Amino acid sequence: MKLYLLPGCPFAHRASIALNEKQQRFEPVFFERGKRPRELEALGPMAKSPTLFDGDTKVFESQVVLEYIEDRWSEPQLLPGAAAGRAEVRLFGARVAEELMPKFGEIIRRVLFEPKRDEEKIAEAKKAFVDALEPWDKHFEGRNFAVGQQLTLADVTLYPVFVAAQRVAGVDIPTERKHLRAWRDRIGARPSAKPLQPNG
Repeated sequence: MKLYLLPGCPFAHRASIALNEKQQRFEPVFFERGKRPRELEALGPMAKSPTLFDGDTKVFESQVVLEYIEDRWSEPQLLPGAAAGRAEVRLFGARVAEELMPKFGEIIRRVLFEPKRDEEKIAEAKKAFVDALEPWDKHFEGRNFAVGQQLTLADVTLYPVFVAAQRVAGVDIPTERKHLRAWRDRIGARPSAKPLQPNG
């Protein structure tokens, strides 16, 4: 089994956490931005980071990859058994996509993709991201996990955002967001959560 990914990609990090939690062995295949391997080119333009090759099955789009991993390997469960719990996890993921990812994306755009680095705009993007963390901090007050009493795809979806923000732009969760920081540290302490890196 192979997982094709860009180094540091938070979407691929989600997939690696899920595979590690399921204790599934896989080979990470790193590629550079703008230089997709021929295997991915053959699948079409949507086969980016992450793309999972599981035998004859090829899966791409990060959320679809997560759902495939959950469907393919039943233990440990990363979605609750009850419909209401599963909906709660999916709604949490939708919140991440709707409320946090655009602000994270603006940091990435300003740091990595602008032809000329504008420190003022970067600082504004960082501030907007950090300012958006208050409701997430409140969510984790009295909670060990994002949804329920064990790790789910909700945690898997949110955690890599903070790893990538720190790596790309040095953005950390402020100390006053102690509940969110404590959750981040708990997830980060899990062996499954270690980001994949080329050459180690």
